[in-house]
Amino acid sequence: MKILWLDDEIEVLKPHILFLEREGLKVIGVDHPIKALEIARLEAFDVILIDYKMPQISGIEFAREIKKIHPNIPLVLITMVQDKEVMDEAFSIDIFDYLVKPVQPSQILAVLRKLDRDKLKDRSETRRVLDYYNRLNSLGNTWKEWLEKGAVLFNWMVESPDDDLLSEELKAKNQDYANWVQENLPLLLPQSEIPWIFRIFKNEIFPLVSNNERVNVLVFDNFRFDQALELSRVIPPSYSLEIKPIFSIIPTATQFARNSLFSGNTPFDTERRNPGWLKDNLHEKELLEQNLVENGLKDVSHFVRKINTLDALKQETFQHGGKLEVYVINFFDMIFHLREEESPLRGLIESADDYVKLCKFILETSGFIEKLHTPYTFITTDHGWIKGEKAVVIQGGAETTEGLRFKFGDSLRALEGKPIDLTDLRSYGIPQIARHLFLAKGYDYFVYRSDPSKYKKKYRGGLYHGGVSIEEMIIPLIKLRKR
Repeated sequence: MKILWLDDEIEVLKPHILFLEREGLKVIGVDHPIKALEIARLEAFDVILIDYKMPQISGIEFAREIKKIHPNIPLVLITMVQDKEVMDEAFSIDIFDYLVKPVQPSQILAVLRKLDRDKLKDRSETRRVLDYYNRLNSLGNTWKEWLEKGAVLFNWMVESPDDDLLSEELKAKNQDYANWVQENLPLLLPQSEIPWIFRIFKNEIFPLVSNNERVNVLVFDNFRFDQALELSRVIPPSYSLEIKPIFSIIPTATQFARNSLFSGNTPFDTERRNPGWLKDNLHEKELLEQNLVENGLKDVSHFVRKINTLDALKQETFQHGGKLEVYVINFFDMIFHLREEESPLRGLIESADDYVKLCKFILETSGFIEKLHTPYTFITTDHGWIKGEKAVVIQGGAETTEGLRFKFGDSLRALEGKPIDLTDLRSYGIPQIARHLFLAKGYDYFVYRSDPSKYKKKYRGGLYHGGVSIEEMIIPLIKLRKR
């Protein structure tokens, strides 16, 4: 949202403006009504805040002039006193609302939430949507461009989550992305410059540790790029912040992706070196130690901890004396899977947006950011997630593995719908667990041929991971540095 704020003492309001900007708003502060009118003629705004008492003209007079330029723009009048005559005059010229000085940023946010959605869809928002669309469709199909496409889509998601055009673009781009992954992954995995999840420690974290820096790494299981964008808004200004997209691996399931992150290897090489370890996530510490040794850092003091509850996150100090400390925040994935069971969370998390809001609330109330004291902190994940929309009916033998987005099996067959079917798994960095690996694309999910109608209905709308989609595979890496 873009705001024009007119006040002859605008310099005094700089802390208010900084607060609003940290909330994701763009604020242009102006101290003279003539200058404000000139800016309003050239730029589109979602709302204008107007000081009532100014030495040049009154706020009411300014509002009348603005209405000549933008008849439908919402105006908020800021006054010293609640004068009935002033209020009557203000509302007679269609002032949307008013605030009484001294005004607080939280009051402004409350007024902005009251604004009717349709009033905000002016030319500036239309331009933003078109800008996202044009940027997205100007990009090609190199790995760098796919990461950029992912970042554009996630930013669009955060700004306009209900946009119909966004929904169409996500479906179309996910189809293209699945084809791109299937065709190109074997050639891309060996390329050292590509930011795969299994290169993050070696390329981003170990160089700092080698330089005698202390580093904390927080791994949020099941955490998407749009959630990271939301989290970045509450990072205090005492940190410099960089957020960039990186690639997870396939399948985008925890036992493959997280073990790959810690080991510094593809799932194929992780399993080859440590047979059986991909069956669970019980060896993060051992895999990290192997990774340190292989990169000449065997003497670096390190600490690994799993945080499985909100209470544990609230109580964690993030200070255990290690040069490298890694924390796996594990309970988001637990919440995610409990949502699919018959539990109280079934009613609490009815949609993808509910899950995003719940995770955001948990992080904000945990206070974990205030307890980070190392010079460098990295926040990342092992995979993202999608909302299931379309069932793919399959059949397979008793050896077929569980999973709604990926299936290993020797006799897999698709009866309705078309998954990615991989047979040469090693070339995709995956151990040859079975003859076939089925991966769901986009927003598909798997059901068996026995009573498919029942399971289509049961699993439609659920939140899943393990397949191939932009939301699961293009994941965030946040780098924080103490200023």
